[in-house]
Amino acid sequence: MTTNGSGDGSGIRARKYLLVARIGPKSLHAKWLAPGVDRLYDVFLSSYDTGLPVVRGDGVYFEYRSGKKVAGYDGFLREHAEFIGRYKYIFFLDEDIDASPTSINGIFSRCDQYDLKIAQPALTWDSYFTYACLLRQGRYVLRYLNFVEMMCPVFRHDVLERIAPLYALGYESGIDLIWCNLVAEGSRDFAVIDEFPVRHTEPVGGNKSANGFADGRLYEDDIHAILGLFRLPWLRATPFSAVGRSGRETKGRTSLLLWALILLAAAPLRRPVAGRLRAILVHWRHLWLGAAGNISTKFPAGIAGRSAGAGARTTRRPMEMTGRHMPMPGALPVPSLRSGLRRQADRRETISAESGLTFRREDR
Repeated sequence: MTTNGSGDGSGIRARKYLLVARIGPKSLHAKWLAPGVDRLYDVFLSSYDTGLPVVRGDGVYFEYRSGKKVAGYDGFLREHAEFIGRYKYIFFLDEDIDASPTSINGIFSRCDQYDLKIAQPALTWDSYFTYACLLRQGRYVLRYLNFVEMMCPVFRHDVLERIAPLYALGYESGIDLIWCNLVAEGSRDFAVIDEFPVRHTEPVGGNKSANGFADGRLYEDDIHAILGLFRLPWLRATPFSAVGRSGRETKGRTSLLLWALILLAAAPLRRPVAGRLRAILVHWRHLWLGAAGNISTKFPAGIAGRSAGAGARTTRRPMEMTGRHMPMPGALPVPSLRSGLRRQADRRETISAESGLTFRREDR
């Protein structure tokens, strides 16, 4: 029997997977812990709200850690490296994601079965979304693609160790545009898992002020700053191929595009319908143009080692912590640059996100 997060850890039943979330008063973590299913995963809840009651349960760990989302994850990664090392896959889940233990078990199992480096569940059609390529396509088990969003990434442990310094750079947006490029080796490294979708229940950007996007600071400021730091363009998010229920892999552009036409039915399920429709149309266009791939990159000199100096501390008790840190030197906002490895066309498309923000996505 596992510890409930407040004991001494004796008699632990080893689980292979770990779900981690930054939570507050509106968190849906009770759904991830619903009884009646034998969970394959432990849960580590990091509360940014000190007024939230301690959550206890089988295989549940809890802490208080003030601060923003990405900064909080940075503190968690620094202070619990030894604890994290027990698990093969680690799932960082936003607090407004509605998911059942059965679905979460399935997500972890598919990551393990296909030996994915980074993955995420697809989003149900009634979810709030930014990237239409991440909406569920039910004929597939999963789709291999070049991008995984920050909302609900699942990392293989060795990959998480490699990309962890991204969380220490001081950016609260845009690090998901970098991490796949840091570890990409082939077209089957990353995937969106259609078989076990989750529902994103809040509008995109609904918690932006708490994460530092106020007084004129925009998501785009962080996005273009980090792309500039790594000398990367904003690659369009597109699949390489898809694995069907039979296990057969589909690579043809025409087939992928034809089966994506069904996503049109998702447009009217939430407002603004026009914004959702435009995102779907952009995805169709990207499918027609073909997979963007990844551009291999690495951390700028001196950055990767800076987050490795903090000692790890394993705990089984609720604890008060702060996850404060400053942006790394050299990580100042700069204009986005075209990669020296692969030229991108200057033409870009402007997409209206559901939060009312405007994003610019690379096109070629």
